[in-house]
Amino acid sequence: MSAERQASLFGEQGGEQGVEAEPAASARPPVRDGRSPEGAVSVSELNEAARGTLEGRFGQLWVRGEVANWSRSPAGHRYFSLRDQDRDASVACVLFRGDAWRLPVDPDDGMEIFVHGRPTLYARQGRFQLRVRQIDTAGQGLWRIAFERLRRRLDAEGLLAPERKRALPAFPRRIGVVTSREGAALHDVLTVLRRRAPWVDVVVRHCRVQGEGAAREVRDALQRLVEWSAHRPDTTLDAIILSRGGGSTEDLWCFNEETAVRAVAASPVPVICAIGHEVDVTLCELVADLRAPTPSAAAELAVPDIRSVRGSLDTAGRGLARGLRRLVTRGRDRVDTLARRLPVSAGHVRDVARLRLGAIEKRLPLGIGRALARSRDRLAGLAATLDALSPLETVARGYAVATDVDGRRLTGIEDFEPRQRFRLRVRGGEVAATADAVEPEP
Repeated sequence: MSAERQASLFGEQGGEQGVEAEPAASARPPVRDGRSPEGAVSVSELNEAARGTLEGRFGQLWVRGEVANWSRSPAGHRYFSLRDQDRDASVACVLFRGDAWRLPVDPDDGMEIFVHGRPTLYARQGRFQLRVRQIDTAGQGLWRIAFERLRRRLDAEGLLAPERKRALPAFPRRIGVVTSREGAALHDVLTVLRRRAPWVDVVVRHCRVQGEGAAREVRDALQRLVEWSAHRPDTTLDAIILSRGGGSTEDLWCFNEETAVRAVAASPVPVICAIGHEVDVTLCELVADLRAPTPSAAAELAVPDIRSVRGSLDTAGRGLARGLRRLVTRGRDRVDTLARRLPVSAGHVRDVARLRLGAIEKRLPLGIGRALARSRDRLAGLAATLDALSPLETVARGYAVATDVDGRRLTGIEDFEPRQRFRLRVRGGEVAATADAVEPEP
């Protein structure tokens, strides 16, 4: 119905009636403006006009009241009344599924809430109602209420107990990462792992980390990663990093949903969780084996630093040299003590022992130096070998590394099948590809 027609029905058009001469009835049909039985409007036209006028008059606004008769339809819509107890007034409200999924928990009857929406009219039944787009509460808010309810239930089950936390391996060989491939968190984690432990294999499982259905994707990604890890011994994961960058409470809420939280708690592989910034605390972090303040910190906690390992080996070598020197000194002192107790006739034995100790003392620095040099050379060789074996280094040299869709490396012709989908990791990112044909060497 046009705005002019609505205005006509509600008496908003100006001008006096009967100024112009009315044409004959046969010239045109009566005007349906509701001013006479002949011009009566239909019920649907009346309701549509009333709805248009109502929505145009008020627009979006906040309304306060108490919840009553809250219900949820099979389609996911919420229906309830908002009451004003002081004046014994109420208004019907509807919160459609497209907005209701953001609700962390349904409010209880009698709870005072604030709703943001548009007054409108349900044209089919002519019923005045408030179409709600957002709900908030006084005090803690629905987010905090939902958080505390689930936290208490998890605590009662023992899932927050410190004694159930598992220690991480000191030198992991393979790390799983669950996050969004489009987020900055993945880049931060990979950068730290590549710098600190280039020998570690990294298996990434993509999932959405916010929005409707994100909690289920987090659960599925964790489960698929664990199943892949248990497939055979050479794919065993030592730890999993679950992470995403910062955001609002609503952005991070999927990590407070029971679906994702229980998946983290049930993981047979130790989980390091880093969600948002340091001040953000989610239930996934509380049930994880270790919480990190940021994605980069999670990667630092997962692996040792190769520079620290090399420094520790150098320190151990110097300590070994000092210990050997102390042994020689104590041996010389013991020989002197025994020599003083021997008769003079045994003096030549003492002299021989002193000569041997002197010779050993002269050879000792050279021998220790050679041993330390061999250890350093071997360590450098091992580090170079590890760097050469790393898929990331292979990519950095301009080659490509082929993996299947589950992250397993494809190294021989027997790993490929016609029309098989696979991924090529190249310098700067990944390329999705399909094998048109498989042709073994003759």
